[in-house]
Amino acid sequence: MVQLRTIFAALMLMVLVTALAFYNTSAINQIGTQLLTRLEKDETNREQSSIRTLLMKNVGESVINKAENHQRQRQNSLSGFNQNASRDIKDIQKRQHAQLSQEAFQDKCPQRRNITLEDIEMKQLPDDLYKLAPEVFDQFPKTFLEGYSNPCWVQGGDQIRCLPKLFLAGVAKCGTTDLYLKVASHPHIIHAKEKEPSWWTRNRYDRKQGEHKPVGSFYGYLHEFDKLANKMRNHQDTDAEVQKLITVDGSPSTFWDNVFWRKYVSPECTKGPTYVIADVIRAILPKTKIIAIFRNPTDRLYSDYMFTGGRARTPQTFHEHVLKSTTSFDSCLESGGNLRSCIYKNFNGQHGHVGHDHLVMLMKGLYSVHAREWLYAFPREQLMFIRFEDWYSKCKKILPEIYSFLELDSLMSTQIDKICAKKNPTKKKNSKGPMLNATRTILNKFYQVSRQELARVTGDMNFLWDDWT
Repeated sequence: MVQLRTIFAALMLMVLVTALAFYNTSAINQIGTQLLTRLEKDETNREQSSIRTLLMKNVGESVINKAENHQRQRQNSLSGFNQNASRDIKDIQKRQHAQLSQEAFQDKCPQRRNITLEDIEMKQLPDDLYKLAPEVFDQFPKTFLEGYSNPCWVQGGDQIRCLPKLFLAGVAKCGTTDLYLKVASHPHIIHAKEKEPSWWTRNRYDRKQGEHKPVGSFYGYLHEFDKLANKMRNHQDTDAEVQKLITVDGSPSTFWDNVFWRKYVSPECTKGPTYVIADVIRAILPKTKIIAIFRNPTDRLYSDYMFTGGRARTPQTFHEHVLKSTTSFDSCLESGGNLRSCIYKNFNGQHGHVGHDHLVMLMKGLYSVHAREWLYAFPREQLMFIRFEDWYSKCKKILPEIYSFLELDSLMSTQIDKICAKKNPTKKKNSKGPMLNATRTILNKFYQVSRQELARVTGDMNFLWDDWT
């Protein structure tokens, strides 16, 4: 083996000598680097020493030193890249928490803290969190029924009540309806009365004339899941399959809409709320799971604008609204705000947002801010993030992953194929043509930082949308 390696080195030396004859420094460095790489793979110091000595005699110490330096720099660069990538993935949760606290709470707000399972069991919740949903915390059970996948409990002797095991969220025009219909096709998922109760963020409040008082009953929300509760009451002692059943809340707004935060937070909090709906749900349902689907934010905004409007909406009117909204948001950032504080900052004293002219809501597409709220409240393993573009092209791959995430029984490939072939009946195509290139350029730039942050906190570089921008 030593002899073969020495022969190899000798052959390479002939090439080196030829390169020297023509004073080709780059060739010498390249060949020297290849030799040194080969040296590192040798198993004994004696072999390395003999080959290096042979090199020294024929090409000189300066060439060897240059090649060694070149190889060392290359190794350090690769090593640094690998170490940084590994550290980013391992520390995403830790760094995300630290950055969120640093950026969002540098004012007189009470300090946000993680809510532990012990806090939840002992109902030792911070006052600022309790204020967000007192009607829920006051009526919530201490324990759930054991042995069931879904969080349910007995009330009044024989009445069973249930809350969702899954929140299937996201943002409008990100494919939430299609995702819901396909995911909920699993035989162990029981539909709620409505796909989108929108109770946590909207229907428990009165929005008339700027009022922010709770009007939707907590028990009214529980009736959304009576179908599962009835199955459990009728079969809980006879059918083991009932123990596998779960139900789902498919309201997209649960993920991003905290519009009423100012009602419950001290005026001294100038950079957003200490706690949000994600923290409330975590305190009530600590083992629930959340799936969020995101679309390229530039395309999502245009689709939302065209879908909800009439004939008066055109690519040109969209461009005008985008200019207005981005100017408003940029002014907030220039005045010392950050993405989170500018999202939560009220610009009209009621329930508007900076960058929201009621036709173009930029804040919905700042996914990283909303995702970080949930990542702060929940362990990473209880959240799943999906790209809209991947969902439509890789449903047969992603759907089984979702069922595994939800700890549901696997389905046969023929069942998966049938579910993925279903068409969403609510799809509506835009007949006004594509957005203007100038508008796309503005929005791509506006959302760039948020896309980068989303990729970082989720550990998924596909959320850069480099293949779509």
